[in-house]
Amino acid sequence: MSQNTRLSYSAAAGSADIPKPRQNPIKEAHADQSSSHQQHAPREQQRHQHGRSGHKRTPSPSHVPKTSSAEDSVYVLTLLTDAKHHRTLTETRKKYFPPRLNRLEAHITLFHALPGSLLEESIKPTLREISSKTNQFHLLAATPFRLNKGIAIGLPKSSGGDDARQVHQQLKAAWGDFLSRQDAGGFAAHYTIMNKVDDEKEVQKAFEQVQDEWKGCHGTVLGLSLFKYDRGNWVHNEDFKFATSQ
Repeated sequence: MSQNTRLSYSAAAGSADIPKPRQNPIKEAHADQSSSHQQHAPREQQRHQHGRSGHKRTPSPSHVPKTSSAEDSVYVLTLLTDAKHHRTLTETRKKYFPPRLNRLEAHITLFHALPGSLLEESIKPTLREISSKTNQFHLLAATPFRLNKGIAIGLPKSSGGDDARQVHQQLKAAWGDFLSRQDAGGFAAHYTIMNKVDDEKEVQKAFEQVQDEWKGCHGTVLGLSLFKYDRGNWVHNEDFKFATSQ
């Protein structure tokens, strides 16, 4: 397929087929935020640099948690997938993401800025409770779609999209009082495999290649991974495993 298709997150996550083209591509918010999803990654591989080490940016107001005072630290929550699936998506990201910008592995982010001040009081207890009641589920990275300056791959509703959204909705309901505007918004599970490319022709050429060559990638969601954002680095904190089906 080589048509100029530019989709919304919800459209891409909702179907394995390519919907009708949109007039404008969507923008990917915090597309370069990431984490490692491999279960047994060595400790030195669980620290991922994002930007210059030690460089602290002033976050957008929409990305700041709604707590009573400024947060010293924030945390990112992602899906934890099996190693084979994660490896395939990471290799695909390496193929298309600009090398000078791509210091991260493939990821599906649920929340971008959870407040560190509530980590032990609210965040971790909720993660343990919901993870213990959630079964591992199948996912299929199936549907390529255009971003404003890149490409993403979405999950069909019946192949992990709805399951991921249900987990997200449960967590959002529990944390609604303190989530940032960004995290309190909608969610559609997707991988970003290219972003921050200004050349429209380059993006479209890569997109057409992905449409022609991408056959989908099956996997299993094993749980959730929590990472601390530390002045440009992602530092693994804890995994929360889902239950195994009996």
